[in-house]
Amino acid sequence: MFYSNTVFSLAHSSLSPSAITGIVGVVNFLATFGGMALLGVVGRKPLLLWSTAALAIINGVVGWALFDSAGNLMIGGVLVFIIIFELGPGPITWLYMAEIMQDKGSSIATVMNWGINLLISYFVPVIIQKIGDENVGYIFYFMGAASVLGTLFVGVFMKETKGKSVAQIEEMFDKSNKDVSYQKRAANDSNFNST
Repeated sequence: MFYSNTVFSLAHSSLSPSAITGIVGVVNFLATFGGMALLGVVGRKPLLLWSTAALAIINGVVGWALFDSAGNLMIGGVLVFIIIFELGPGPITWLYMAEIMQDKGSSIATVMNWGINLLISYFVPVIIQKIGDENVGYIFYFMGAASVLGTLFVGVFMKETKGKSVAQIEEMFDKSNKDVSYQKRAANDSNFNST
């Protein structure tokens, strides 16, 4: 989104890069409503799992399209990427942080999120200048690999919070509570066995 005009200029489309960027903005806005609707129906984990996996594939397709000079495929891939992002990682990241973290944790996560955005916005033009326009596809391959890692992370570590109360979510993430519960069960089991 930061450098869409630069990237879309590589598509050599009949539309101007600014017009394509405008279309992306409209698609982004409309897809947000789909994301909000899906959050109430589908669980956070499955939605995030499948969307990050799809983003990995789409990044690969966009990277390939850039190398193959398939401008329309690249533009279409970016539009699909935006839609899927707004159905998954876009809204879920912020909702999940609010559900599972206390204020300080959410603050740290927000700073990290925006810090990474800052790094991307700073380094992408530097990288493009170093590798040249003909190799921009590698940036998308790299982001696709990052999406694969994100998919694995979600699959292994994310816990489903849909339909759970604040107390249930806290209990899910409170390790000390689980240890106490385990100790109580173990004590009850030993008392039962001794009688």
